[in-house]
Amino acid sequence: MPEATASRRARLSRRSTVVLATLVAALAVFACSAATWVSATVQTTLEPVTVDVAGSDAAPAVTALGLVAAAGALTTAISGRVLRSVVSVVVVLAGLGALAASVAVLADPAGAAQTTVGESTGMVNAGGEFALTLWPLLAAAAAVLVTLCGAWALVAGRSWTTARRYERTGTEAAPGATAGRGDEIDSWDALTEGRDPTA
Repeated sequence: MPEATASRRARLSRRSTVVLATLVAALAVFACSAATWVSATVQTTLEPVTVDVAGSDAAPAVTALGLVAAAGALTTAISGRVLRSVVSVVVVLAGLGALAASVAVLADPAGAAQTTVGESTGMVNAGGEFALTLWPLLAAAAAVLVTLCGAWALVAGRSWTTARRYERTGTEAAPGATAGRGDEIDSWDALTEGRDPTA
């Protein structure tokens, strides 16, 4: 049993698992912002007009923060330990910000929709019915997942190693590399002093 538990924890802390979960949650936030969040029906001088307000208009911050979280997820996959910790904190903050913006629309759909309604109808502070759809609630749920994934990356990322596939240690260098580099430096010095390095 202890071995099975340790194996399960290892799988949950894998870089690919954490990064993929964070990326999916961030893209979910972004996708939710593209849908209609508020359906407003206002009375104009001629007839009632229905205006569908997208999440990107009702809460522009949600769209931006979704992209920030997605970029952060990709960055954690290739960054070193210190930068990874910083980016994970940024992802957490992006999730919290998206959550706050989503909750603000849920609390005041009329206020969030007024700008778009005014642009569509030419009426400022138009009264009417402002019906919420399910999308702001889904965006809030996705934002919570982004926050949790950012915290997950912050904790699990401490055990990730940085790949150095293309780096070569000093013992692996070619035998004549050091001498060749020294000859090149001497040649440049000779040219700087006005001497012929081939003499």
